[in-house]
Amino acid sequence: MALQKDKLTALYCRLSKDDGEDERDSNSIVNQKDMLLKYAKEHGFKNTQFFIDDGVTGTSFNRPGLNALLAEVKAGRVATVIIKDQSRIGRDVLEVGLLKRTFEENDVRLIAAADGLDTANGFDIMSIFRDVFNEWFVADTSKKLRAVFAAKAKNGLHANAQAPYGYMPSPENKFVWAIDEEAAEIVREIYQMCISGMGPFVITQALRERKVKIPLVRKAERDGTPVRRDLMFEDYNWSHRTICTILENREYTGTAIIGKVTSKSYKDRRHFIKPEDEWSVHENAHPAIIDIETFEIVQRIRNNRVRRTNKGEVGIMNGLMFCSTCGSRLNAKTQTRARKDGTKISYTYYVCRLSRGCHDHPSCTPHSISKPDMEALALERIQRIVALANKDEAEFMRELNAESGKNSENAHKKAVRELTKAKNRIAALNRIINKTYEDNVEGRISNERFDTMLAAYESEQAELKVKAAELELLVAQVSEQSEGAEKFMRVVRSHKNIEMLTAEIVREFIEKIIVGEPQYIPGKGHREKEQEIEFIYNYVGRLPSSIEFEKQE
Repeated sequence: MALQKDKLTALYCRLSKDDGEDERDSNSIVNQKDMLLKYAKEHGFKNTQFFIDDGVTGTSFNRPGLNALLAEVKAGRVATVIIKDQSRIGRDVLEVGLLKRTFEENDVRLIAAADGLDTANGFDIMSIFRDVFNEWFVADTSKKLRAVFAAKAKNGLHANAQAPYGYMPSPENKFVWAIDEEAAEIVREIYQMCISGMGPFVITQALRERKVKIPLVRKAERDGTPVRRDLMFEDYNWSHRTICTILENREYTGTAIIGKVTSKSYKDRRHFIKPEDEWSVHENAHPAIIDIETFEIVQRIRNNRVRRTNKGEVGIMNGLMFCSTCGSRLNAKTQTRARKDGTKISYTYYVCRLSRGCHDHPSCTPHSISKPDMEALALERIQRIVALANKDEAEFMRELNAESGKNSENAHKKAVRELTKAKNRIAALNRIINKTYEDNVEGRISNERFDTMLAAYESEQAELKVKAAELELLVAQVSEQSEGAEKFMRVVRSHKNIEMLTAEIVREFIEKIIVGEPQYIPGKGHREKEQEIEFIYNYVGRLPSSIEFEKQE
């Protein structure tokens, strides 16, 4: 006890979720401190000092409290370490063994009060078994939790995922999300800003200027919890990464994506993304903030991100045009020309990025078109679509579906009938083959006859399986095309009279534009030209010529 006068008696406490609901109250930091102080007093230990890790798992050995304790131990300032039980020091047999070795090498006495362990009494073989059990407890708990999370995922419930900005746990069921309307309105604005042509950095700056509070601050204020100021951030310091995450989060459409992130084991808690086919996806699992059409438009924009012109302009058509020859995107370019009177005029045009007008080492010919001409043509096409649909929607839909026989309702019904017939025949052949086999076994059919019949049945069945696969693909394609036509009609119905082209309207209607090389008419210089421009529309692709080109009555 002489050493006790000069050195510390370290009282170490730890608590984490690993302990389970039943043990958490008895193992609370307050209870541990009371128990350790009482033990130290009753056994004559002086100069006590607490080292505490609250909310830290026992499988991690990089803990602030434990690190501070080890620093004192290695400095030779600790005589005794007292813990409630061995699980407080850790739940990993190997790591706990190394800690015990460190204490031994520095002449530190280790006491686990509730377990009856005191290294001053010599080697205790039972302490090894307790360490093994403590690690098993974590492994078993981890296994059970993964099973619980998997079961909840199958039912579309978010077991432990934090609701993204714009959502909050539902008051009725914490595993289901409800809309946080104030934050959800900001999410909707972010999507509309993206559709209008603003990139993540520009959106970030706009939110900062408006002093919109970042998600972390919004959640803390909503839930009445303190904000962690140790993270050294400002309330309005939005980052472009946060904006990108919001713009790419499919869950804003009401789809629950569960089990996307996992860890390797209870020992290695580093997170990684699982393959997409292992995710648990549930449509309409919670209220949608963003409709499907808006989300898909934003994803197309994100997948075709473009740069500004050399004058800093983006342009409402930029990123949608592609060269008909090489397939490269057309870039926006701005040039300035001097007039005869000395004044200067700037004009913007789109040109293939691999051509002479946009590339130091051209590998394609110029496929260019002026910005005003392109915008005028796009406005004309969209105006015509809206006018025809508003005039007679039923006729418009008939013309929309007339482009391919696959789209017709009769073709779809015929394919479904043939598919049902093929599947029924395949099932019937299975029964026939089984019956034929029985007849052969019982001697009612000779082996030669059986082989001939079996070969014929199996050949027919193989052909039917190929046909059934083709029909299933056809039915799926027709269903997808029919759904696409209805989605396109929802976009058209939302507009009654379009007078001016905007980035939002362009991206609602148009997926991409294929630009051909201009052919200049001989003798007319560069004033008159012919150029093939092909529009590909969202959800439906190419439209029938009767919709796009025929003059309105």
